[in-house]
Amino acid sequence: MGGAIMHISRLDIYIFKLTLYGILVAAGGVCLSIILVDIVEQLRNVSGVANANTFTALRFTLMRTPGILELALPFAVLVGSIVTFMRLARSSEIVAMRASGVSTWRFLSPVAVLAALVGLFAIFILGPSSARLNLAYETQLQALTAVATTKTGEGGRTVMWIKDRGPDFQLTISAEAGSAGQYSNVTLLTFSKTDSRFIARYDAMTATRTEQSWTLFNGVKSSVGAQAAPFTRLTFPILKDRLEDNQKNKDATARAMSIWDLPRAARDAEAAGGSPQRYWLQFHRKLALPIALLSMAMIAAVLSLSSDRFGHRAIMAAAAITAGLLVYFINDISGALATAGYAPSWVAAWCPPLAALFIALATVSYREDG
Repeated sequence: MGGAIMHISRLDIYIFKLTLYGILVAAGGVCLSIILVDIVEQLRNVSGVANANTFTALRFTLMRTPGILELALPFAVLVGSIVTFMRLARSSEIVAMRASGVSTWRFLSPVAVLAALVGLFAIFILGPSSARLNLAYETQLQALTAVATTKTGEGGRTVMWIKDRGPDFQLTISAEAGSAGQYSNVTLLTFSKTDSRFIARYDAMTATRTEQSWTLFNGVKSSVGAQAAPFTRLTFPILKDRLEDNQKNKDATARAMSIWDLPRAARDAEAAGGSPQRYWLQFHRKLALPIALLSMAMIAAVLSLSSDRFGHRAIMAAAAITAGLLVYFINDISGALATAGYAPSWVAAWCPPLAALFIALATVSYREDG
């Protein structure tokens, strides 16, 4: 009996390691694809920006990779499990295990445990880390792209274009750069925060910028319907927090947040008169991630009960991938219904992975027990 227990334990470890290797290979393929595609976009973002180069684009891509990997984890688990079961079937190891009296449920248990562990890792480690990196990425990208430099005039003078945010206005400034926050030949344009309507133009001989404000000296204010008025000194407070883009995809913003920050964001959105649904939806989706990964592993498990013929296994692999895509689209549709207020967010987050898991378990049970 002790030898049997040791044999089962070694089998569990063997299948666990084999599945982990398959998932890591699949996740590595996803990361490589992300890097190759996203670095092109980042090169476009930083092109023409001072103090930015190819290494800047690569750093931005690496900062975005954990967040996208978190979204791609279900497919990484699906593909990794498929690779594992195909390898076991090709080498007739599944046939040998079943011939020795090992049930399908027994050699599926290490895969289920691994899927659940990967889900917990994504919730408590990968998710918060990707949220911090995504925030750093957006902050650094904005800091770079908010300032553009051009060469103009005799002698190739360097003119800077800077965007800042004030409590009441959006500010766009063009100026010749000096040193230590000093600028000359400054033109400052103010726009409404609500509708981007032009408000006034300020032309000044010199200006200084700190983290708290712009200060203009010896200039003229021009606005629509009013005469130009000279001024000696004007100060424009600026905010240090990130500039909110009204066109930003709020669903993408919620997906990029840590599970710990989502409840607070939902309450803040509700207090501000907005809808908290997208934040609660992402909160429940992150909680349901281990179930989603487990359902993907069980969908791939159907391969283990297929025929020994390679053509049949290939068809089953394609069917498993199709089923995974179907679950993804159903999950996306249910999320859209929840965001629109037609379904509770917890129902939209939990029902698709649970339904996929139950269907996969029922299929395995039917093939195993009849």
